[in-house]
Amino acid sequence: MEKQAILHKTKSNYAYAYDAQTLHFRLRSKRDDLTKVTLLIDHEDGWLPNEEGVWMWQKKQLPMRKEFSTELFDYWFVEAKPHNLKSRYGFLLEDEQTQVLFVERGFFSPEDDFIQNDINSYFSFPYIHENDIFTAPSWVKETVWYQIFPERFANGDVTNDPEKTHPWSNATTAILGEFEFYGGDLRGIIQKLPYLADLGISGIYLTPIFKSPTSHKYDTEDYFEIDPHFGTKEDLRELVDKAHQLGIRIMLDAVFNHIGWTSYQFKDAQEKGTASDYYDWFYFEGENYLNFSYHMPKLNTSHPAVIDYLIRVAQYWILEADIDGWRLDVANEVDHQFWKTFRKAVKEVKSDVYICGELWHDSQAWLNGDQFDGVMNYPLAKPIQEWIATERIDGHDFLEQFVHAYTRYPKNQNLGMMTLLDSHDTPRIMTSAQNDPRKVDMCFALLATTPGSICFYYGSEIYLQGEDDPDNRRCMNWEERPTSNLVQLTRLRKAHPTMGYAGDYDFLSVTANTIIFKKVSDNEILYFIFNTQGTNEVILPTEMQDQTFNECIQQQTVTLNKHLIVEEYSYLILKKE
Repeated sequence: MEKQAILHKTKSNYAYAYDAQTLHFRLRSKRDDLTKVTLLIDHEDGWLPNEEGVWMWQKKQLPMRKEFSTELFDYWFVEAKPHNLKSRYGFLLEDEQTQVLFVERGFFSPEDDFIQNDINSYFSFPYIHENDIFTAPSWVKETVWYQIFPERFANGDVTNDPEKTHPWSNATTAILGEFEFYGGDLRGIIQKLPYLADLGISGIYLTPIFKSPTSHKYDTEDYFEIDPHFGTKEDLRELVDKAHQLGIRIMLDAVFNHIGWTSYQFKDAQEKGTASDYYDWFYFEGENYLNFSYHMPKLNTSHPAVIDYLIRVAQYWILEADIDGWRLDVANEVDHQFWKTFRKAVKEVKSDVYICGELWHDSQAWLNGDQFDGVMNYPLAKPIQEWIATERIDGHDFLEQFVHAYTRYPKNQNLGMMTLLDSHDTPRIMTSAQNDPRKVDMCFALLATTPGSICFYYGSEIYLQGEDDPDNRRCMNWEERPTSNLVQLTRLRKAHPTMGYAGDYDFLSVTANTIIFKKVSDNEILYFIFNTQGTNEVILPTEMQDQTFNECIQQQTVTLNKHLIVEEYSYLILKKE
């Protein structure tokens, strides 16, 4: 038994409260090393005397199922409802030759009488407190976001255009620098709301809309004013109101790590130095200052006046326009205490407002219920991109990386995530896929199976291209009509919650080019077949052989035998008849 591969940690993604009565337990072991894993947990009987009159701690035995198997590891999972909302627990590990008791103190023989009764040697989940249970707003897990870079989406009001505005163009020759303007605004988004509703979009994430000298507006000049080239506060209120009427929520971008160098606070601090009331808002060393980017001086979010200012901003736009969420720019560079204060303040104003951090790495420290509801889940989408779009990894590597990212967080935390394939900070998925729409559609289909909310970057539905910033910020091409599978997928996710938030993954077959898995919920089972390079003949899992399914994309009935021919860059979504 490879004991060094065995991993479990309480109060983590390996042991957590899922709801007010339920605990989830996960254990990791070397692949194909253990034949059986059993959870040992407090029995309702507590302590009972044995035949010799010795009082013995009674334990229930709950078999754990093998949740995932990757190239390196097996992951075991079980759900338990402790009878008194607390538990001491351990694991009985078995391979072909031996049984081992694994507890917090380490590995012991199951026959060790002392360890059998020493409850303090076991793992402990002290108590399920409802206040400690992570719960994102209930609407988030069903949301399909559409990210809009307002300056390049649609020009609905030419009267507010900048003095030098280029003719609308998404051509590769378009000038796309941060001081180049094309006239996109809030009125343009308002006019396109029916279009977005028809796509199946239920949430719009806007990059910054506050007053700023650039096209990207991450260098905020005034957080309390809409940029005049985008419109007015009345325009924002109208956008939110009309979006809500269509069942679409609105999330704004909170750029609170830094501010623009044209802001009155920073200009005053530069001009007056230590005599300025705003000098300590920033990190000055003589005439130099700490900056996120040269024109974006970093804010001191531990300073009381800065905290007060930014909290007022966060509450103001909820009260002023009834927005539904804040996306937090470079959130990991702001101190945790500020985000704790921020969460309390915005939730007091609107209890189900969504707080989504921009973090590109492990984010557990921000997801303990006292800061964020979710993060931009780039790590879960990365293996999708690299297996299908860029072909940098094969199916085995995909499974390894996908499972690693998926099991990084508890299941209830995964429901608060926003998973996305591209954004204003990355190359567009069409460009990553070498402009092959088949690959893009496959990426979208696999993205649609992830738990929590998903996000599409504007123009994805027409396969808009773009390299890294600023080329990924081209103008939307309104002469093109949507030809991707986005509409089909949004409808499927809505009709079949199993596809997204309600289903658990079960990978049935994995090769370099073909992956078959199912998602299972209490109500249904959906099967997914993804094939990348080459036309391949695959042997179907036994449970799928000689069965009749509804193929969900084409809405046709298919009967499968033992073998199936799958075309290059194709996928199937099947519901058993």
